[in-house]
Amino acid sequence: MHPWIENVALQAPTTPITVLPPDPATTVVWRMTHAGESDVLIAGPRTRAAYHTSKDLPVCLRLRIRPGRALPLLGAAADELVDRTVPLSDLTGSSANALAGRLVTYKDEPEQAVEVLGDFLLGRLPRRLPDRLELVGEAAAELASEAAPRTVGETAQRLGVSERYLRRVFREAVGVSPKHFARITRVRTVIAHARRSWSDAAACAGYTDQSHLIADFRSLMRVTPEAYATGRVPLSTC
Repeated sequence: MHPWIENVALQAPTTPITVLPPDPATTVVWRMTHAGESDVLIAGPRTRAAYHTSKDLPVCLRLRIRPGRALPLLGAAADELVDRTVPLSDLTGSSANALAGRLVTYKDEPEQAVEVLGDFLLGRLPRRLPDRLELVGEAAAELASEAAPRTVGETAQRLGVSERYLRRVFREAVGVSPKHFARITRVRTVIAHARRSWSDAAACAGYTDQSHLIADFRSLMRVTPEAYATGRVPLSTC
């Protein structure tokens, strides 16, 4: 699974508010209610943060697909899923409903549920994978690098393609432009280093200065770093 799935998270509400940072990845979500209802959803790339009142769900399992690999697994380009959450059945038909029913058996065995979900997704892979799969993966890795993040132009040059071509295939495969991907990744890095000072977090994420961090943070997280740190966030009404 690791070439296709970046990470797996079993979520449980630990705070009254669920924070969903911007995310350039497409995610497979399996959830159950206390009434025993089960569904599998596809959450497309999220361009800005969302904040919701936490729901008490006995199971909420999230499989984060590696950037650029949604199309072979799901049969839908990531740019068609941006800022949308759709039932898996919309993409794969009734087989997704049967999958959701089968997963109920593994409500207390998340590792088994991950295996069942993975087998379902991998079973849908076409015999021939897109030629640009590795190109997009390499570009995403470079643009997300904390050690030495590259510009889009530098990344295209190193990969031996034009910047225009890279932008086109990257947006289709990942869902957002390379530049927006890099911005989202930097903000997510800042959140990961939130216990440090904002200046340290800015340096870790590759920002040139703290003002640059604050501008990006406000744009993508919809609040300032200070408001975010103190829990003053705009709750969704839906």
